Amino acid sequence: MRTVKEILELFENLYPFDRALSYDNVGLIVGRGEKKVSKILLSLDVSLSVIEEAAREKADLIISHHPVIFREIKRVTDESYTGNLVLSLAEKNIAAIALHTNFDAAENGNNYLLARALGAKDFAVIDDGFATEFDLPAEWELSELKDFVKKSLSEKAIRSVGQGKVSKVIASCGAGASESLILRAKETGAAIVTSDVKHNLAEMAKDLGVRLIEPTHYAGEWAFNEEIKKILAMKAPETECVISRENTNPYNE
Repeated sequence: MRTVKEILELFENLYPFDRALSYDNVGLIVGRGEKKVSKILLSLDVSLSVIEEAAREKADLIISHHPVIFREIKRVTDESYTGNLVLSLAEKNIAAIALHTNFDAAENGNNYLLARALGAKDFAVIDDGFATEFDLPAEWELSELKDFVKKSLSEKAIRSVGQGKVSKVIASCGAGASESLILRAKETGAAIVTSDVKHNLAEMAKDLGVRLIEPTHYAGEWAFNEEIKKILAMKAPETECVISRENTNPYNE
C-alpha cells in the first residue's frame, strides 16, 4: 500500500510543482506524508460535500485540481469556510493534494485536454503552455462554434461576445483570458474559448471586435479527473480510485 508521500512523488515527477504559477498552492496541502493510502477520491474542488463523500467512500486521500487552501490563511477555525474545510479533513483523517497550474500547463494537462475536447487534431501551444491555438475544420459562425463548445464540454451555461465567422480558436482552461490573448486574437482573427472572463476583458474584446466564448470553469477543466484516474491506473494500480459524484457544475444554465 502506498503512502501519501509516494503518491505525491509520483505526481511531482509528472507535473513538477515548481512549474506552478507564483500565486498558486500545489502539492500536499493537508495531511501526513506517511499516511497509508488504499483509496483516492478525485475532484476538481474540495468542498464540504466532497469531504463527506470521501468519508463515506473510506478514501484516505483527495486529489483535487483546485487547492483547498488557495490564499494564505493565518488561523484554522470554524469561523471561515476554508477553516471548516481543513478542520473537516483533519477530523476525518483525509489528506489533500492539489495539482493546479502545474497540471494546466503540462503536456497532456488541462490545456491539451481542452483543445482535444474541442476537436483539435493539431494545435500550437502558446502563452507558456496556458493556451493553445488551432484551426477549425471549416469557417463557422460564432453561434455554431458556441453550440459546438456547449456540446463538446457537456456544458449547461455558456456566454459569448461578438458575432461573425471564425476559422481559428485560441483555447485556455480556467480563467485564461488576458489582454495579451485578446490582442493575439485580434491579430489572428481567432475566437477565444475560456472561462471566468472579467468584465473589463469582455469589454475589451467587444471594443476590439474579438469573438469570445465563455463556458464555465467546471466544464473547461472537468477532464482533469479522467486524466488523473488514467495515470493512477497505470502508475499505482493497487490503489483504488474514484471520481467524485458530489463535485458537479454549480451553474444550472
